[in-house]
Amino acid sequence: MPSFIDQYVLKVHGACDLACDHCYVYEHADQSWRTKPRTMSPAVAEQVARRIAEHARSHAIPTVRITLHGGEPLLLGVARLRELIRTFRTALDDVVRLGLHIQTNGVTLDEAFLELFAASGVQVGVSLDGDLAANDRHRRYANGRSSHAAVLRGLALLRRQEFRHLYGGILCTVDVENDPIAVYEALLEQAPPHLDFLLPQATWEHPPPRPDGTPAPYAAWLGRIHARWIADGRPVPIRLFDALAAAAWGGASGSEAVGLRPVALAVVDTDGSWEQADSLKTAYDGAPATGMSVFTHSVDHLAAHPGVAARNRNYADLCATCLACPVVNVCGGGLYAHRYRPGNGFDNPSVYCADLKLLASEIPAARMRGIPVPRGADPAPPPVHRLPDGAFDAFAAGAGTVQGTEALADMRLSLTRALVAGMDPRDGGTSDLAVAAALGRQLLGELDSGHPAETAEVLRDPFVLAWARGHLRREAAAGAGDESRDVGGGPRGAGEGPRDRAHIAGVAAAAAWRAGVTTRLPLPVRDGLAHLPGVGAVRVEGAGPTAEVTVERADRSPHPWTGGTDRSPHRWIGVRRLTTPWLPVALDDLDPYRAAPFADVTRHDPIALDHLSPRQWTAWQVALSRAGRELSLLVPGYAAPLREALRVVVPLRPTPGDRHSPVLLGRGLFGAAGLAMPTGTTDVAAVLLQEFQRTKLDALMDAYVFFDTSVPAFVPVPWRTAPVPVEQALHGLYIQVALAELWRARAIGPAHHEPAQAHHGPPVETPRGRDRLRSAQAAGAAFHSSLTWADAAVDALAAQARPAPAGARFLAGLRTAIDRLAADPVPSAAARRRASTARRAGASA
Repeated sequence: MPSFIDQYVLKVHGACDLACDHCYVYEHADQSWRTKPRTMSPAVAEQVARRIAEHARSHAIPTVRITLHGGEPLLLGVARLRELIRTFRTALDDVVRLGLHIQTNGVTLDEAFLELFAASGVQVGVSLDGDLAANDRHRRYANGRSSHAAVLRGLALLRRQEFRHLYGGILCTVDVENDPIAVYEALLEQAPPHLDFLLPQATWEHPPPRPDGTPAPYAAWLGRIHARWIADGRPVPIRLFDALAAAAWGGASGSEAVGLRPVALAVVDTDGSWEQADSLKTAYDGAPATGMSVFTHSVDHLAAHPGVAARNRNYADLCATCLACPVVNVCGGGLYAHRYRPGNGFDNPSVYCADLKLLASEIPAARMRGIPVPRGADPAPPPVHRLPDGAFDAFAAGAGTVQGTEALADMRLSLTRALVAGMDPRDGGTSDLAVAAALGRQLLGELDSGHPAETAEVLRDPFVLAWARGHLRREAAAGAGDESRDVGGGPRGAGEGPRDRAHIAGVAAAAAWRAGVTTRLPLPVRDGLAHLPGVGAVRVEGAGPTAEVTVERADRSPHPWTGGTDRSPHRWIGVRRLTTPWLPVALDDLDPYRAAPFADVTRHDPIALDHLSPRQWTAWQVALSRAGRELSLLVPGYAAPLREALRVVVPLRPTPGDRHSPVLLGRGLFGAAGLAMPTGTTDVAAVLLQEFQRTKLDALMDAYVFFDTSVPAFVPVPWRTAPVPVEQALHGLYIQVALAELWRARAIGPAHHEPAQAHHGPPVETPRGRDRLRSAQAAGAAFHSSLTWADAAVDALAAQARPAPAGARFLAGLRTAIDRLAADPVPSAAARRRASTARRAGASA
């Protein structure tokens, strides 16, 4: 939970000049407005200002947002509003940067109000539900008269040049009886700088209308607007859609309605009482009340209120249903008020759960689908990806399942789609790279529409995700004026931003090649190569920043070609693939983004090896085939999901002075593993297993909240001399459990398996270690070391890491796995000799 509150909603007038029948203030369960003053008095306003100022000073808050609300705040009149605004400016302007806003129905908005707001720096948000028919379905005067024309007059004033800078945006409440495209077009006609759509206030006691029993009509309604918005090139920011995309990316949604990041907000009613979020008025009478007042309680007291704390925890008191859902990090369980059900309060999923599941999956993913959608057409939605029943607990036990691993891969595909779609689609100029980017985006959209399976296969390549993630991070750093900061994700240097953006052309070319579609387009060139992710690269001689490449149908030619008549096969370098059934995997030594998830502990130069020689490739084939066979025979429960997940291996340069693989930093790439060149002492099987555990856990932690991370936490682990961050400790624990399974299988299995030295394993390798590790005694000792380490780590995490419910469940599963391994120990060497002697004696008899 945040340690401070920086957003305030002030109920400056308790009445309204409209009688909207969907208003949560007057038409829902809480009717406290009837007993409270009509307006906020100057004394209350002054005390509110003092409380906010003392809180801002105490917590060194840089910015505070205050929204003047109601009822209808304009009913306060110009003179009273001027006095109120002056109160807050006087008390706060020297303390914080104060953002003042007003949310109005707009029917009485006139030049006098706007001149006041221009002089006082007040942004104006207006509520409007669409065209005349849509708006008048709910937003009418008490006598039934339409309010639509009056609102449009106010919006016309806001669009005037002298007032345009005050225009904050339009807020629209969804009604599925309205035509969504007509609503969207009517709102765009008002040229708002921002739009937002609100789901109507509802609870399980009073659920929202669902025409014809449709399970998710609100997602379908918003989905049609989203498809049209994408096709229009996103002409205006839409807060709900941007919030879902931001949450899917792992950032703050900035909204109470979706996402897990807390929104630190307080409400002050006309009488000076501190209240929780207004939306709680829809739950039950008195739901927003705290029993606190600005005259008796500070903002710190309010922040500690149990109800406020529950709404602001980063897993927001979610119910078990939400915690088991893979999109919970995106939807966040929805608005807190929408979870209410008499009998068990807010311990429920949202009454909009079905809609939120679709929105949380489709909206981020559909940004990829930037192709025109016919007006009125309902685009086919992509699937909603979730873990199958029991898959989470299977992952917590260590290995997981093939079906669960497939679901994780689908989630990563959706993430990749969202990130690719998040790249700025606007015109980037007329340079060769800008043209390549524009043509690549267009082609990729067309292919995704006509050849979705082949396009998805390209987008599943881990290094497409590495490219998209790194490019967006670098763009964000550049936008923040921090272009020099290394944010990872690919090559660096002058001009890499445009070349990064143009890489989408290579992605599109790879999809065209897989789909058998003949096309010709410019591709960005790096070091004489034009890259097709997951497919290979074309050698280019004497090219500029781009080269024209013809991609021909797969049944006519297996290779893309550069322009001209030279179609020599030597120009094509394909990604090599291991075809053994034990481990069918690609070995990618070409992709320019392949080093993104790997870094040397002490160095920052590239560690991915360049194109391997035939002799080196042979060594890799042998090592990977042996490792795949060993894992399949000894730990088949791990091997089957690993074969499903692992798509590509990256050859890495060993760290100088270290015989082991480089230490891997940052978020892993699901489906990719990095290994140093195999030698006689390299334990390829163990490194593959630990990489699988690492990237699998990364994918799970993207889908579930494991720890309360509002305050950084460190825990001691036996394999490090100093405490480590909780996520790093969990990764190490998860690896140790898997390695214990492998060591145990080696100890009790055949003695001819390869020697073992895991990256995180016990320090058993010496110049003669290979011979010792062939023995069951050495493998048994390694098993006991890994098990001891895992046992200590799981206890430390459970006691000190502040696990969220999903994290606690995961740790409980690991504890069960550790206890199972401890209950079935590896026999000692002496016991093994006795058993062998007994078998020989029995045979001789």
